[in-house]
Amino acid sequence: MNGDNGTDTERHLREALRHLGEARAADDLRKTNAVALEEVSNTVSSVLREYEGDG
Repeated sequence: MNGDNGTDTERHLREALRHLGEARAADDLRKTNAVALEEVSNTVSSVLREYEGDG
């Protein structure tokens, strides 16, 4: 994993955790699910691009 992609992936994961924490604190489960799915999707896409670039 090169530095840029690792940083992007880490940033996406941290954003997802932050959004989940905020939604949990606000007791907004629909927001939690929507944001979590979006962040997971972004992270998976970032990881896939990294592996495609390494190949």
